[in-house]
Amino acid sequence: MRILITGASGMLGATLANMLEDEHEVFGTGNSNFDEQPKNYKVLDLNAENYNEVIEWSNPNIIILSGALTNGNYCNNNPEEAFSINGISVKKFSEAANKEVKFIYISTDAVFPSNLHLAKETDCVSPENVYGKSKELGEFFIKFSDRPFCVIRTTIVGLNLNSKKAGFVEWIINASKTSEDISLFDDVVFNPISIWELADEIKHIISLEDFPNEILHISGTEIVTKYKFGIELLKSLKLETKTVRSGLISSFKDRAKRCNDQTLSCVYYQDKYKRKLPKLANTIQTINQYYEADKIRK
Repeated sequence: MRILITGASGMLGATLANMLEDEHEVFGTGNSNFDEQPKNYKVLDLNAENYNEVIEWSNPNIIILSGALTNGNYCNNNPEEAFSINGISVKKFSEAANKEVKFIYISTDAVFPSNLHLAKETDCVSPENVYGKSKELGEFFIKFSDRPFCVIRTTIVGLNLNSKKAGFVEWIINASKTSEDISLFDDVVFNPISIWELADEIKHIISLEDFPNEILHISGTEIVTKYKFGIELLKSLKLETKTVRSGLISSFKDRAKRCNDQTLSCVYYQDKYKRKLPKLANTIQTINQYYEADKIRK
């Protein structure tokens, strides 16, 4: 199968390309070149007028839309760009690709309001920041694209294959190694899944004879605060935890609004598709394995 992955220079997209290329012909696009990029790779500005050239190049059976602006503050300060990349890009891909091409759109818990705990697929969305609203727009375009689709709402953690980029996990690890004092929210809960575990679920979805054609919540099964996650991660890596302080999201005034409760219910997906999603210990162990393997390679 020919699979086009957007955001292949990012944390999830690069990992998807790496894990899918053994079984499929994978094509990746991203916002810049990087040393670890997939074999079939093109730089694509998602603000481009159309994507006809990249569709002709990749001729995909499936497009995994993982390219996104995810920094909440940046999205709030640059709303037009956020809506263009996270939302209108879906419409452009729909216009460029034929109707038989299946879409998998990676969405987020940020489409839900603060007062929802373990949000279900059937709950009404009501995003509270530009990032969430831009992803809601992407969901809208994909649902009305007149093609097979799957929207995956998730909360991911992991490591970047792209050595030019660093995310939440790298920030925590690097702060410990350099003895930098950091604050992690003890009043924000989430149920994260690692990028490798999510990639396994996406591989399963792609393998299904009947494509889901629905919204699915795929995340971890255990709820944790951001602070506890950071502490447990560092302990598993045998790194110092004393520089990590407990903080409150309510103390940060100059930032995009973000829900205190970022949890997703994954019961529907697990029951319908007979899948067992990871607990927190599994997710942290997976990060540990890839972190140690990366140290050996270096």
